[in-house]
Amino acid sequence: MDIIIRKANKEEAQQIAELFLLAWPVDEILESNAISYDQLLESITLIAAAEETIYSYENTLVAEMDGKVVGAMCGYDGADYQRLKQPIVETLGPDSGFAQLKETETGEFYLDSVGVLPEYRGKGIASRLFEAQCERAASLGHKVAGLIVDVDKPQAEALYARLGFVYLDDKDFFGHTMKHMVKTLL
Repeated sequence: MDIIIRKANKEEAQQIAELFLLAWPVDEILESNAISYDQLLESITLIAAAEETIYSYENTLVAEMDGKVVGAMCGYDGADYQRLKQPIVETLGPDSGFAQLKETETGEFYLDSVGVLPEYRGKGIASRLFEAQCERAASLGHKVAGLIVDVDKPQAEALYARLGFVYLDDKDFFGHTMKHMVKTLL
């Protein structure tokens, strides 16, 4: 089965949102924002359909197999993080956990929210999305790509290490410790 990696389009906003939510600590987000899963999905779908947001289709690559979108990952310039996350803060409110997040830094291309449908995991889709986003970052002139990984997900950390990412420091994400990893792009 061939994996096709391509730019996402606006009409795929709900699929993108559903895939991103697979990568997020949804229970913590729902609790810290006092909303339901459906409300979160609706908000992230609207954000994915918008332009100039972190989770916009504009920043997202999707993986397609069997004629359907089975994976997604967004990536953007870390220098734009505060500006791009503003629509989320405005949508969920200034007291949301998103308002306090600082996932990335100026000087890195941030790889955010890789999600793959459970039935398609283990087929190399996440690796292909990472490779494609790193190629995109390099083509845009970035020298470093960064990401965060949950300390409780050693398999994900091992994947990122195989892809060339190394531990830099820790970040707080909705009250949970995450490892910040970076990769030098050629």
